[in-house]
Amino acid sequence: MIEMREQIKPGDTPATITVSMIDQDLKDGVSKSDMAVKYGIKPWEVDEMFKHPFLKGRRPSRKKALSFSFVDDLEPKEEEFVDPNQVTLQDAIDSAIESAEEAKDALAEAVETIDEIFPTEITGIPNGDTMSDTDDDELEPPSFEDTMDLVEEQEMEAGNIEEELEEEDEDTFEL
Repeated sequence: MIEMREQIKPGDTPATITVSMIDQDLKDGVSKSDMAVKYGIKPWEVDEMFKHPFLKGRRPSRKKALSFSFVDDLEPKEEEFVDPNQVTLQDAIDSAIESAEEAKDALAEAVETIDEIFPTEITGIPNGDTMSDTDDDELEPPSFEDTMDLVEEQEMEAGNIEEELEEEDEDTFEL
C-alpha cells in the first residue's frame, strides 16, 4: 500500500514558533514552502527562521514509501547460532593446561636421557668434590670487615698500577 504525502493545510499563524517545531517538521519531511503554508507565514519569514544555528543548512528528510507491505516473518530463535569453529574460553584453558603438561613430561624425559648419556655428576669445585659432596652449611657469606679489607687491597693494587704507568710515562718523551 502506497502512502501518499499528505497535503499541508493552511493554518493560522501561531503566536510562537519554536525551533523544536521546525525540527519536527523537517523530520516529517515538510519543506520550507510547505512550512510557510502550514504556519500561514511568508516564505522570507521561513528563510529568517532557517538562519538559526540549529536549523542552518538543514533539509527536510525524504521518506520513501515502499510499494508493498514488508513484514518480518522470521520468529526469533531461542538458541543463538554458535560458529562450530569458535573456541570457548574453557576449551582454550584446557588446551593450554594439556600443552603445559606435555612440555613438562618432555622436559622430564629429556633430563632422564641426559642422565643416561652422562651418568657422572657435575664437578666444579677446585678440590674435585662433586656438587653433592659439599655441604651447604659449610659456606658462609663474608663478614663486613673481610669485605672492607678486600676493597682496601684492591684500591692499593689500583694505586700501584697507576704509579707504574706514571713512571713509564716519565721515561718516554714526545717529538
